[in-house]
Amino acid sequence: MMSKSQVRITTFQELNQAKKHLAGTIKDQEEEILNSLMFKIPAAIFQGGSIKSSLKDSLDSISFDHYKKAALNLLSTVLMANKKTRKFFVAFIIAKELAPFLLEKLNVYVKK
Repeated sequence: MMSKSQVRITTFQELNQAKKHLAGTIKDQEEEILNSLMFKIPAAIFQGGSIKSSLKDSLDSISFDHYKKAALNLLSTVLMANKKTRKFFVAFIIAKELAPFLLEKLNVYVKK
């Protein structure tokens, strides 16, 4: 059974294109893993490189915004997954987007 992301390969040319695409995807994933904090510092230790620069580069990529976004995404997922909180969460999201718009329109209307 084939998933939606898979394409039926019928020719040798399509096979070669799929192999090239897969090789590129694997290369990107390997680079992402090797540049992660988990591997960058130990690799610097074993290869005799500078731990200070590896640690500095790794810490530069860590920011509060990344963690805040990840926490909000996780919270959103949990609230949307729960049947009881889903309605309230959707209402909150709509109100959060709609309230500033309404206040601005009300301000424009009052000034006229």
